[in-house]
Amino acid sequence: MTSEYPDEKCGAVEEVSTSTLTSPPPQPPRTPSVCVEASTASSDTSIKSEGVAEIAEIAEAAGGDAGGAGDVALQENEHPELSRKSKTIIVLSLCLCTFLAALDQTIITTAVPVLADEFHSPSAYQWIGSSYLLGSASFLPSWGKFSDIWGRKPVLLIAATLFMIGSILCAAAQEIGLLLAGRTIQGIGAGGLLGLVNVTISDIVSIRERGLYLSYVGMTWAIASSVGPVLGGVFTGMARWGWRFCFIINIPVGLVAMTGITMFLHLHSPKLGIREGLKRVDWLGTASIVSGTVLFLVGLESGGVHHPWSSPLVLCLLIFGLLLFFLFILIEWKFAAAPIIPLRLFHERTNIFAYLVGFTHGFVFIAGCYFMPLYFQSVRGATPLLSGVYVLPYVIVLSVISGVSGIVISKTGRYQELIWAGVVVMTLGTGLYIDLDRTSNWGKLFMYQFISGVGCGPLFQSPLIAIHSTIDPRDLGTATTTFAFLRTFGTSLAISIGLVVFNNRVKERVEIVREVLPRELAEALMGGGASASIEWVKKFPEEVRIVAQDAFAYGMKGMWYFFVAIAAVAALASLGIGKHHLSKQLNSTQPARKRKGRGVEGSAEEKA
Repeated sequence: MTSEYPDEKCGAVEEVSTSTLTSPPPQPPRTPSVCVEASTASSDTSIKSEGVAEIAEIAEAAGGDAGGAGDVALQENEHPELSRKSKTIIVLSLCLCTFLAALDQTIITTAVPVLADEFHSPSAYQWIGSSYLLGSASFLPSWGKFSDIWGRKPVLLIAATLFMIGSILCAAAQEIGLLLAGRTIQGIGAGGLLGLVNVTISDIVSIRERGLYLSYVGMTWAIASSVGPVLGGVFTGMARWGWRFCFIINIPVGLVAMTGITMFLHLHSPKLGIREGLKRVDWLGTASIVSGTVLFLVGLESGGVHHPWSSPLVLCLLIFGLLLFFLFILIEWKFAAAPIIPLRLFHERTNIFAYLVGFTHGFVFIAGCYFMPLYFQSVRGATPLLSGVYVLPYVIVLSVISGVSGIVISKTGRYQELIWAGVVVMTLGTGLYIDLDRTSNWGKLFMYQFISGVGCGPLFQSPLIAIHSTIDPRDLGTATTTFAFLRTFGTSLAISIGLVVFNNRVKERVEIVREVLPRELAEALMGGGASASIEWVKKFPEEVRIVAQDAFAYGMKGMWYFFVAIAAVAALASLGIGKHHLSKQLNSTQPARKRKGRGVEGSAEEKA
């Protein structure tokens, strides 16, 4: 049985299934602000028209009970429009969360050589960066499901709190162990911030508009990545203990972001207690994905640097990590009632290849932010501060292109062309890095970074928009955090594998020229500690420095070959992303909630 309600603005008729209703009266017509567009592309059929029956299903999937289905259905019919003031403050607060999470990926890059020297830890360069990304990647998929169960806002605030606790521990660290523990806790919180920011924006903005608003997130990421190395260099140059400000800065910025979210972000959220919500968590899936990610990344960190690749420890870490990944897939497929990553997300071809593009983009993007400062410090002998300044062309161009891409998607509804152009130019720009050595001129350095930034810029939001165009709204949280997980996992692998390739290539080169190097320096470089010896090399005479810097350049060249191969995979994967319609209708299981007198509905003048 169906009942029809005319939509005066659209001139369309909407059918709402009432076959599963038990007692509620007929639903009122949708307001003109959320009318369905008169025409939709045939490829958009996977986005289902949301009747009350499916809304009840959404409520159950999000952790609600049957009695709450009527309330959720009412939310779907209302979808109150946010005022300009509220939307601006919410998006700014969410962008601040992204700023913090992205900043701490790069702010430490220019300070790590100093930290490695201060804590007398040759492995510090590797683990200080990787521990953060390891914590972020391993827990990121769970944050999306937590937000489905307990709501976006409370879970987002918990993630921000964890991030700031980790920042405090890092700032107060007197030994490398506490610093790494703080970085791991930071990373766990950052995973929640990176995933849930995009989810929350998608809850309050239609798919067509998301390109614009998610581009703000991409721009924020790029700006934070550009400011990070510079700030790290400034703080490190202030005093020997100046690196602590790399973490202290997170506290005031985090408090501002949390205040904005608390005061202005009001969503319809599931009403579940902690005990009942814990029963709905996929604990087996969480345990397998976290432990598998940790074991696999630790194995990559150790192989060829601290232990031979053939050592039992490295092989066990890698093999058991992979086995746990396969176990996770089996659990999600056969046993999980509310899976962290539903396998139905991969039934659509576009989703599979968009996820692959996001994964490989994480590899290549972080390579520019993380390893170009390493190039300037190791090969060119730059200070931490200057190495941060020298990467500004890359991240500034990337930021601008990301914003322009969002505007194009919002205005035209097209994303395929941006993805195709992005992956081709990204591959070209990464390949040009292979040409860099100790004597490369500044024209090359600027132009190569410019080209690479143009390629990476459109790929922050475009693949995610492609995924959103095919999924059911009830999968918004898990689909978005899965994308964030794969991208973050890619960045973790990039740093781990990139440093392994760099150190091993430097070792190969030093074996050839070891006769002209001091014995202790040659042993350090050949022992897998090339990245931790950068500051030490600067203390030797010029003839020794030149030999060491050429060895560093040789290591960087081999590393860029690896990243070109990854970029080429992204280019091939982009061919599988199809064209889908981007609807202007907002479909959300946790839309904005009305607040009397403020917050959601502004005056006509304010919305104009």
